[in-house]
Amino acid sequence: MKPDVKCGLCILEWVYGRTVAQNDGRDIPQLFKSIAGLLYNGMGASTNLGDICNQAVDLIYKFVAPTSDFWEELKRKTNGYVETLLSGGKGYIAKGCSPRERVERALHLAAAGNVAPMGAPSGALAFPEAIEIMEGKGCAPILIGDAYDAVRKAKNILYVTDNAGEIGFDSLLISELKEMGIKVTVVVKDPPYFEDATKEDARRFGLDRMADKIAAVNKVFIPGKDEGPASDAYRESDLMIIKGTGNYDALRGETDGKAAIFLLKVKCDPIARDTGAVEGEFVIKLDK
Repeated sequence: MKPDVKCGLCILEWVYGRTVAQNDGRDIPQLFKSIAGLLYNGMGASTNLGDICNQAVDLIYKFVAPTSDFWEELKRKTNGYVETLLSGGKGYIAKGCSPRERVERALHLAAAGNVAPMGAPSGALAFPEAIEIMEGKGCAPILIGDAYDAVRKAKNILYVTDNAGEIGFDSLLISELKEMGIKVTVVVKDPPYFEDATKEDARRFGLDRMADKIAAVNKVFIPGKDEGPASDAYRESDLMIIKGTGNYDALRGETDGKAAIFLLKVKCDPIARDTGAVEGEFVIKLDK
């Protein structure tokens, strides 16, 4: 997605907040100036937001380690909580009366799992919207385009994950995709990257056995910027499923004409205007 005037502030909040959360407030002035300087000099009309976010994350490693006990504990608790919800998720999906309905129900849960806030979370994540959907009480995410038709026609999907915890809901959708005979490559982070899903998180939910391949990237995946297994899988894929705000920023309009399904909670005004949804709503958006 092309930058909006507000995007720099969101990147500053996201990166700065996650750094302060694990460095006990040390070096705050220098950290702020480093990130602000990058945004001032690097933000332009054609800047890829994922790329500049990755550059900002490179800067903060002067102040914090790539991972910490804070993030590992948050992820452990979140993963454990989601494990208790998956039987309900499987039951919700199984109630679908057709392949379309089952896939759309799996898409609902995967999208509704995207709950991490723009600022650093203070503790393990909860998933109230996904629970309400499973219980038949909540509103399903807004469907923009025929995502099921795109899935039905696909042979090779690149699935770009977002956070730990919600990758458990992703596993329910990936299970449905595999039932349809589709090849699926799952993209995760390695080394650890705040609360984002890693190979360890993927294995916890059985994706090492379920998916055809798990490909790791260092930070936010951007076609042409990351050379390795993920880029190879990107070139081979005919459809992408993309989770979360940061991945929307990086990949919206950047998939070289490849069809993409974005699953996310609308957390800012620029994405609200781009999707036509209201802030706070969950969307399943097909880009052809």
